[in-house]
Amino acid sequence: MDLTAIKQFNAARLAGLGVAAILGFGAPAAVAHPHVWVTGASTLRFQDSRLASIGMRWQFDGFFSQVLTGDFDKNQDGTFDAEETAAMKEQVFTSLRDYGYFTHLRINDVETVFDRVENFSIGTDKGELVYVFDLLPAAPIELANVKAHFSLYDPTVYVDIILGGDKPLILEGVSADKCTWSFGTGDEISNPNGFITPQVVQLSCKT
Repeated sequence: MDLTAIKQFNAARLAGLGVAAILGFGAPAAVAHPHVWVTGASTLRFQDSRLASIGMRWQFDGFFSQVLTGDFDKNQDGTFDAEETAAMKEQVFTSLRDYGYFTHLRINDVETVFDRVENFSIGTDKGELVYVFDLLPAAPIELANVKAHFSLYDPTVYVDIILGGDKPLILEGVSADKCTWSFGTGDEISNPNGFITPQVVQLSCKT
């Protein structure tokens, strides 16, 4: 089956699942295994000892990269100009707002809402598509002396997204003696479909 046929098959299958967003983002919880794989890296940026924004880098798997590139790189030059970037952001990325951009920061077991995205861009790395963007909360968040957990996951299990690579998480603008992080388990996170135990970063900050 060639790439065109595969794309047509996937489009028909996803339409049957009622997927609103193009090419699969936001599939329903009935889908019990991933169809898209993303390796993420996050930079938690502090200002005046508070979390001001989270810088994201998402690198997609090779097949999904080919599908998106085929649909949005209209001149097939291997890069994304302003018009192509805007089209992909509007038709694919913006729908992720309904899913919190798969980004979960819990402060004392209360989830933070990220209501703004800035500096969205698209690139490639070894032939794979890369999203880069910043997530901003409504106001800077105090992380000192609280229970804080940070994780990336899609509760529908359609997208498998993890923090990975050489530098999965960076703390910027805060000293190492004030804030540290470590990987933990996601057993304490309630997941209604029961298919995943999210990867979790435990943040420990002090005044």
